[in-house]
Amino acid sequence: MKHSPFAPLLLALALAGSATAQDFHFQFSGTIGPQMWVDTRQMEGAREDMLDFYPKPIARDALNRDTNAAPMLNMLAITNRLAVAVWGPDVLGAKTRGYIETDFTGSSDAGINGLRLRHGYINLDWAHTTLLVGHYWHPMVVHEIMPGTRPLNMGAPFHPYSRYNQVRLEQFVGPLQAIVVAGFQRDNTSQGPNGRSTTYLKHSLVPELNGQLRYSTEKFMLGAAAHLISIKPRLMGNNVSHVSFAVYGRLDLGQWSLKAQSLLNSNLYEYSSMGGYIEHTALDANNQPVYSYDTYTYNTVWLDLGRTTGRWRPGLLLGYAANNNAGQVAATTDHVYGRGLDIDYLYRIQPRIGYMAGGGLSLYAEVEHTFAAYRSGGVSGTRFIVSANYAFKSARK
Repeated sequence: MKHSPFAPLLLALALAGSATAQDFHFQFSGTIGPQMWVDTRQMEGAREDMLDFYPKPIARDALNRDTNAAPMLNMLAITNRLAVAVWGPDVLGAKTRGYIETDFTGSSDAGINGLRLRHGYINLDWAHTTLLVGHYWHPMVVHEIMPGTRPLNMGAPFHPYSRYNQVRLEQFVGPLQAIVVAGFQRDNTSQGPNGRSTTYLKHSLVPELNGQLRYSTEKFMLGAAAHLISIKPRLMGNNVSHVSFAVYGRLDLGQWSLKAQSLLNSNLYEYSSMGGYIEHTALDANNQPVYSYDTYTYNTVWLDLGRTTGRWRPGLLLGYAANNNAGQVAATTDHVYGRGLDIDYLYRIQPRIGYMAGGGLSLYAEVEHTFAAYRSGGVSGTRFIVSANYAFKSARK
């Protein structure tokens, strides 16, 4: 019997109907968010380029025309979401909460418009300690400082954007917070000799590891993170380890909100960001291939400025990324895996304006201008986006 893609949601609805009020409490929520956009140039991206990264390089045809200079128009509603949250009895002295959220972006480009798991986790809360187990934001995606942009990329590739299966432990001591995460890949996977796959991480026998420290109040946050990913590109080879770092913050001053993050990206390809690794090949005394690896890194920074003015929400996202190994990557004849290997630097300027119409409906217009300095020449691409968002949430019952 073929399983319906709606099975998880139907199960949640069934549980909601059968549970007694004193045992469990449920809340349903969701958003309907169609987006339409036009690009002045062909873009590197995913999900029919709804998730875009940067403009494609110059590509000359036999008549010396740049074939990537062709514009494109599209509209999608794949980011429509439906979620259910459940609160149950205390367990092991902790308050319990479960959450499942789905959308229609699919788990890959081939599955676009298909239902996929966006979030799905169990959370245990002991007042000063919380434990989350399941599918949730990757720890380098600090959801408390997410850019205020509306397109699917959420500032990527400058701002990391992905979700992982994980075990996440958080400890609170006043305004201080320590976070330790062990993560496992599913939809966002590493690149290697066999294409994109979760096998490189699974064969390493080491989960992705992340540690963070934060200081936060109601209107201020400052944090730092370190991240380790160890993969095995060749089944009979060695592990390749990459360490990335980030500092981030948020400041709210009246009607103004400022968010920022700076990263040293060492193979953050998996998180819709920049970086990767180079595979060198040599022959040993028995004429068998021997593989060695070098990491190529990006320095990335982004800043998001937003304002609340009545029903209006103007804002601006600025992003910049620089390839620290541009010369090394350009000179190598070996295999390179990752994103942005042929770009020396790129930047983005993205102003936006939102209008809160009321009743859960909001309207947005944005201009996303991205410049990529390819070694073959610099190119600019501009995306004009209009979107609507209808958000709803039931009472907790």
